[in-house]
Amino acid sequence: MATHTLIMSYVLRKFKNARSTANNRWFAYVNRLGTLSTRGLAQHMIEHGVIGNRAEVEATLTKLSECIPELVAQGYGVKLDGIGIFYPTIANVKGGAESVADFNITQNVKGVHFRFRPDSTNLDDLTVKAFGKKVTFGNGYYKETSGAKAPMIPLAAAEEEVEP
Repeated sequence: MATHTLIMSYVLRKFKNARSTANNRWFAYVNRLGTLSTRGLAQHMIEHGVIGNRAEVEATLTKLSECIPELVAQGYGVKLDGIGIFYPTIANVKGGAESVADFNITQNVKGVHFRFRPDSTNLDDLTVKAFGKKVTFGNGYYKETSGAKAPMIPLAAAEEEVEP
């Protein structure tokens, strides 16, 4: 079983809500760098040695993104080994219908959901608990002010400033 540690960067932000006991306290959040498009994921996979050119990998990923929702809508669960299972559920109105004759799809169903359950096999365990064991924290930052454009200050630099 090949395992490796995943490094996660984080940022500290001050919680601002005067009605909360956590007001002005600092919390860690994932340092989200953005979202990769299909093209970006294809390029990343090629950099990791996937056979084929970017257009071929991108076409495969695009077809995958079309086929999975189609199959899930038909009632299939779709398992991608090492990743997890995509499956459908129905959200019913609380209380249900008193009888089959009283059931009305528009009145008794709130909606449908596209769900995902991570792979939990020993080799590819992506469950919350297992993922947490694979991740270690790397670079830490903090922001004095909120907002996307607020500067991120490395924690190591902050420690240097604080220490006499």
